[in-house]
Amino acid sequence: MSLIGLLENIPFFESFTNDEKLSFVQSEDLFVTLNPGEFLIREGPDPDNSFFIILEGQVTITKDSLPDTVLAILGAGAVLGEMTFLSGHPRSTHVIAEEGVTVFKVNQHTMNRLDAHLQVKMLRQLTDVLIGRLEKLTNDMVQQKRINETLTLALRGKILSSE
Repeated sequence: MSLIGLLENIPFFESFTNDEKLSFVQSEDLFVTLNPGEFLIREGPDPDNSFFIILEGQVTITKDSLPDTVLAILGAGAVLGEMTFLSGHPRSTHVIAEEGVTVFKVNQHTMNRLDAHLQVKMLRQLTDVLIGRLEKLTNDMVQQKRINETLTLALRGKILSSE
């Protein structure tokens, strides 16, 4: 599939016009291809503060503190590295290509090259991604609280019935 076709299928780019998407495609340095097993992001300090949007393929998310655990497998549309891009903080996980992967890559230098209105659109989209994650986290916390309350009641009932 063409790069413009890949962008068309990704929700992050829905608010961008065809001309804006075409301008991205004309900047070849915005696109990176990885082979299976290659690191897109390494946990820890990273002088490259880029964020990435997976256009095709899948990546595995791991963490040094949980060496035998895959935290997630993410595919097309996933946004990665935005926290380091926005804050400059060290990377919190490893991101490894599971298969051939194509990503859209933006660092501060490429962001500064974009027209002001495209910069605003990019930052607005990143904000929407972060809001969506915060909403999901809040919902997950509420669900976990309900599970904990149910387990507590069940354990209390079991303890009382065994006395």
